[in-house]
Amino acid sequence: MAQEKETKKDKETNIDEVVLVGYSKVSKKDVTNAVGSVKADEVKDMPVNSAAEAIQGRVAGVQIMASEGSPGADVEIKVRGGTSITQSNAPLYIVDGIQMDNALTVISPKEIESIEVLKDAASTSIYGSRGANGVVLITTKGGRKKAAMTINYNGYTGVRKIMNTIPVLDPYQFVMYQYELYNKGGDLADQTTFSTRYGTFDELATKYGNIKKRDWQDELFGKEAFNFTHNLSLMGGSDKSAFSLTLNHVEEDGIMLNSGFRRSMANFKYDFDISKKLKAGFNARYSRQLISGAGTSASGSQGTNRLRNAVRYQPFEGGSNVPIDDFDPNYSTLTNLVNPLILNDNEVKENRTNDLLLNGYLNYNITKDLTFRSVVGYVQRDNAVNQFWGTVTSDARANNNQPIVQLTRSQTRRITNTNTLNYTKKFGNHKLDLLIGEETVQTDGETSNIYTKWLPVSISPNEAFANIQSAIPPSGMIQDAPRTAALPPERLFSLFGRANYIYANKYILTASIRADASSIFRPGSNQWGTFPAVSVAWKIKEENFLKNKEWLDELKLRFGYGLAGNNRIPAFLYDTFFTTSTDYGYTFGSGVTPGATTGNTLANKNVTWEATVSKNLGLDFGFFNGRLYGSLDTYITDTKDLLILAKIPQTSGYEYQYQNSGKTQNKGIEVSLGGIIVNKENFTWKTDFNISANKNIIKSLGAGVSGGNDYYLVASGWVNNLYDFIAKVGNPVGTYYGYETEGRYEIGDFDFNPTTQAYTLKAGVPNASAVANGSKPIQPGDLKLRDLNGDGQITTADQTELGSAQPKFYGGFNQTFRYRNWDMSLFFNFSVGNKVYNANKIEFTTQYLYRDNNMAAEVADRWRWFNDQGVKVTDPAALAALNANTTMWTPPQGNYILHSYAIEDGSFLRLNNVTIGYSLPKDSLEVLGIKNFRLYATVNNLFTITGYDGYDPEASTRRNPLTPGVDYAAYPRSRFILTGIDITF
Repeated sequence: MAQEKETKKDKETNIDEVVLVGYSKVSKKDVTNAVGSVKADEVKDMPVNSAAEAIQGRVAGVQIMASEGSPGADVEIKVRGGTSITQSNAPLYIVDGIQMDNALTVISPKEIESIEVLKDAASTSIYGSRGANGVVLITTKGGRKKAAMTINYNGYTGVRKIMNTIPVLDPYQFVMYQYELYNKGGDLADQTTFSTRYGTFDELATKYGNIKKRDWQDELFGKEAFNFTHNLSLMGGSDKSAFSLTLNHVEEDGIMLNSGFRRSMANFKYDFDISKKLKAGFNARYSRQLISGAGTSASGSQGTNRLRNAVRYQPFEGGSNVPIDDFDPNYSTLTNLVNPLILNDNEVKENRTNDLLLNGYLNYNITKDLTFRSVVGYVQRDNAVNQFWGTVTSDARANNNQPIVQLTRSQTRRITNTNTLNYTKKFGNHKLDLLIGEETVQTDGETSNIYTKWLPVSISPNEAFANIQSAIPPSGMIQDAPRTAALPPERLFSLFGRANYIYANKYILTASIRADASSIFRPGSNQWGTFPAVSVAWKIKEENFLKNKEWLDELKLRFGYGLAGNNRIPAFLYDTFFTTSTDYGYTFGSGVTPGATTGNTLANKNVTWEATVSKNLGLDFGFFNGRLYGSLDTYITDTKDLLILAKIPQTSGYEYQYQNSGKTQNKGIEVSLGGIIVNKENFTWKTDFNISANKNIIKSLGAGVSGGNDYYLVASGWVNNLYDFIAKVGNPVGTYYGYETEGRYEIGDFDFNPTTQAYTLKAGVPNASAVANGSKPIQPGDLKLRDLNGDGQITTADQTELGSAQPKFYGGFNQTFRYRNWDMSLFFNFSVGNKVYNANKIEFTTQYLYRDNNMAAEVADRWRWFNDQGVKVTDPAALAALNANTTMWTPPQGNYILHSYAIEDGSFLRLNNVTIGYSLPKDSLEVLGIKNFRLYATVNNLFTITGYDGYDPEASTRRNPLTPGVDYAAYPRSRFILTGIDITF
């Protein structure tokens, strides 16, 4: 009987739960919108350093993806697929009532009280500007009045290890491949070069068959990376006040040498009742973090790929007169490679960020039903990036073999003031809640950039950062001038209102409207955006025919319609501005006079708000005294007047222009289910599951963007001038574009001339020479591409759509078990149907310009031209027999191209977190004054079931919404094993 009473109480608590929805709290049972919620209890046992990691896979319709596995890696969050094409799809973050960028990555999970994700425009339109991509409302923990002070310490330590590496040719396979490259053409000089470097053919098996292999990936990424995390919180309150202090310190090494993450954070909240009517409070948050290490890649092109050196550097000691652990300038010139360990020591990057958030509020109860609230907030971010390139780097070698330093500084400041009046009244069967308010947001900032070349050769990175004045330009050279700039200021003024009406506790109507004026747009009508919304709900459970059904806890039908806006483009694009720099200068006398330029973006006086219209139909339900609960939502989101950076005819004198052009649509369904499967006195088993399906399509691109066509090509940027994505009407955003792989050319595709020993393609066999082989004649074993238009030649006309990065469905599920004092949780997330563009696969199986590069392991199965005796085979029958058991083509010698070989199924099921904990019996702790003592062990990223060949199916290293799902030189993801303690006094 006691257990039944406890269950009923839990049920009532769950129903009476409140959620934060647009400037005020609403009882969860009265919510009319699509809102996902994560409470502190759901993430309190998740030992992770980022709030984004803690909620990944827990909210239906919300995708959270780390771009790669490096410490402090960028996290991309998309709500219902994202709406924009070329601009950011990040949601708007509100932390304790104040806008804060990238909030989930800088907040410790231990300080979270709740996270609400507003998903449909009916709920986000109250935030108007930037609400089109969803709103994430974060409430941090505070103290409680009339509560004794409690002290909690939660700390853990663990180790990270790399999960998998890219297989490469072993030393013997490598040297045999080089033998083929050097000897295939029959050039005597090449043959001599090979023999000098590697030895004669008769020596190869003995010399390289048992040679010590250097596994560069293991040496660079294979170390055990330790983590130490400490969380300390103090909470309490008196009759009139409440306070909380949260401290967090993280020391996390990366699995890559010289990489890591450090963060120290403090958050203090204080609330005070000045009188019965007047309450006040403030919050002060400060965070310092350091991300160290140059990493494996950047969002730039192939030249930034540091992973290449670990994969393609020769896999053994020897092959040169220079010891392998010393820099080999000749090998670097021949191969464009540097020993990855030496390179890692010569590329130093320190990224420091300080975040400050101050906010305070006054709450005045004018009458019992009328409340005034004013919130003032200040957010500041200071970022300092120090980069050093030592003498062996390509940057330094291009500048007299002398080190280079770049010092980048930026500061952004945002001041927010929100004032609201809230009126709540009950009369009879009627309940009315009215809210009106105004908000002002102003954002300012500055940046500076100092790029200093020609530093002393012997200088260390730290000395270089502190002594850039020691650089001395060679005779006749001029040092780059420092650059400073003020970030375009942004001002936003908003008026908003919302009305919520409930009749007979059955029928709910919510209507809101917001008007925003943004300084980003030209003053006048373009500057203003108006965003209305309406939603209704029917609490079917309260009808007489269901009210007394004990098996039914909740049944509520919801419908919402709303308009939200987006203004995320640079400010003042409606006017022409000039930028001064010595880069645009001219000589006058003995010096350089800075010149001015307008840049490459044409002003547009007519650019205005991007608008998103969302329709949502939802159903909330609960059964069997809280044992089964969930929700179902379907939605259609249409975005028009897309803010697009359009490429325009260069006859205008410019290259780009921001325009309102095009439409996108997202349609989807979301299901959330939860249940208490077993609820016994000594054993409970609870499960939560969510799954979402979103279909994204481009409805229009606009004539100004596509020149009247229904598509245009987009370059992902990992290789210059490779247009490997297509933005096309009717397709989803992120559609890959390239050639279809048809295997390789076989002997039967050629005519053979015994006299000249030459192979010539037969008439009618498509020729891929120009596209895939650098215009060199096609030979047996070369890469073969499909001739889609049937013209007998492989040209750009044979490119086609190769799939999309958009999944068919995705989600997560959590299992929580408690047996006496033991607890265990397993959390999975999954994605099905998305394709991944494995650009590493293209690079590491393409020869292109360089010999003496190692290749991916599948190249060992390539077409062979030389038999086991090192003799070149040309006879068709003998050559066919030699390759009867090989399947791979000869690595192409042409430019890098995208073909379907690199488009892989990215579906996965990941066991993201397994935690086992034990809480000491409370009776034995009371004597020591301890309220709770829990020991736990956790494995994060225990395993991933996937058919993907690369490091990680979730990798996405580009920063353009049009080019998602590209895995290029991503920092490998690691497995994290840890143990911790959680103690409360």
